[in-house]
Amino acid sequence: MKKIILFIFSSVLLIGLFSACSNPKESNNTTSDQRDVREVVYNQLKTKDKELIKGTWKDGEMRKITLTEIMGNISDKSYIGKEVYLIDFPTKSISEPNNMIVYASLDDYKFIDYGLVD
Repeated sequence: MKKIILFIFSSVLLIGLFSACSNPKESNNTTSDQRDVREVVYNQLKTKDKELIKGTWKDGEMRKITLTEIMGNISDKSYIGKEVYLIDFPTKSISEPNNMIVYASLDDYKFIDYGLVD
């Protein structure tokens, strides 16, 4: 009886070890799906635009919207009428408006264009 209990205990222990070892560890090479949308889009901005942002990419506010033509001078018209991310970054400007709006695709977080601010 002791042998059976020992065998079962050993089997459960080994199965636990194998299943723990088979789970892939998170690597430093993260894809855009594993990172914050705001960070991915921020990294696609021009250096001069990054310098205008007050704080870091973490200070941006994000939401999903349906993109329309009146929301900016959108160069890639294929996104018009589709749901995209709107990211609103605060800027260092002392005048109003003091924010920068950018649009990004939902699937690969590709920078689409800048939006109009009020």
